[in-house]
Amino acid sequence: MRHLRALIAVVEAGSIAHAAQRLLRTPSAVASSIRQLETSFEATLFERQASGMAPTPFGDAAYRRALRIDAELRQACAELSPYGVSAGAPLFAMLVGERQLTALVRLREMGHMPSVAAVMGLTQPAVSALLRQAEASLDLPLFRRTAKGMAVTEAGELLLFRVRRVLAELRHLEADIAQQRGEISGRVMFAALPSLRTRVLPQAIAALVGRHPNVQISMVDGPFEILFAGVHSGEIDFILTGLNANYSHRDFLIRVIGSDRLVAVVRAGHPLCARKRVEITDLVRHPWILRDRGAPTRELLNDLFRDLGIAPPHVAVQAGDLDLLRGLLQHSDMVSVVSPEYLSYEIASGAVKVLEVELPPTGRDIGFLLRRDAQPSLLCEKLMQYIEKAAAGTLAPTLAAA
Repeated sequence: MRHLRALIAVVEAGSIAHAAQRLLRTPSAVASSIRQLETSFEATLFERQASGMAPTPFGDAAYRRALRIDAELRQACAELSPYGVSAGAPLFAMLVGERQLTALVRLREMGHMPSVAAVMGLTQPAVSALLRQAEASLDLPLFRRTAKGMAVTEAGELLLFRVRRVLAELRHLEADIAQQRGEISGRVMFAALPSLRTRVLPQAIAALVGRHPNVQISMVDGPFEILFAGVHSGEIDFILTGLNANYSHRDFLIRVIGSDRLVAVVRAGHPLCARKRVEITDLVRHPWILRDRGAPTRELLNDLFRDLGIAPPHVAVQAGDLDLLRGLLQHSDMVSVVSPEYLSYEIASGAVKVLEVELPPTGRDIGFLLRRDAQPSLLCEKLMQYIEKAAAGTLAPTLAAA
């Protein structure tokens, strides 16, 4: 972070000497920061000219990402001003290391200092020291000790929201530099509808990794409110999901890539399979398997039953795991309502039957949810492009097999 601070100063001041004056550092220290960044990126960040230092495309890419980091820290300072935090704290001046920021975020997630130490490969005293340094520099308690572990304070929650965004920007920096070389690398974190994990996502990810083997793709899962929070904090790059009007009020950028519908499914041989026509009231007499509350499918069905004036069914099992759903359908008379994509292989084999029942209106758009002010990396954009092609059935087979 301190090296990126030096990079911002050199770009804006136009020379090492002027940047050193601005940062109150020696010219040799500023020059050392630039060299360390160039070594880390394996790229030349500046052209040394008689008139000063001019950023190369690599330097310009790093500068743009560094400005986003600086903006997040400035916003953190503003949000914490009611708590009397010092505006001159090292964190707000980009003078804190990534390890300290990561330790604070992990402590918020785990609430247990020994666990954080184990995950980060540090000793517990080292993690404790990182926390003490952060709290002392800010003159602000970020955590409090409780019987259940370390709990984040209100001020700590505000700060760590911005810190998580900073770490996300640092994660994208690698992809930004690679892009200037004409390469695609880096890491993407995303969440997706279970219905698209059977065909669409495997095809898209296989195509991307086949062409760009140095990438790292991670898919996360969890309750939707937690996933939404992950997008806002920058920890999750995007969510591929069913869309509804409420999402436009959550400060998301929405990209629609197609549409989907829901169907009622049961095992082959289920008593309802003997009927040519099934009514919704017939379905509610059986126990159901559905995703967690807040999932798009649940919201859509809640709206449907409310509009029809029918009491919602008893949801005996709340789960989105495909193996569990498949097993429960096979060994019980439970009913589920899913996208046909979710059980496409089971439906094609005849193990699962789609009931002839009208479920209006359960058509929906499918698309990406991104943070409105996000700046996705090229890797992230490429993955979304491949997903859109796979969803539309236009992804070239040679790519998927590459």
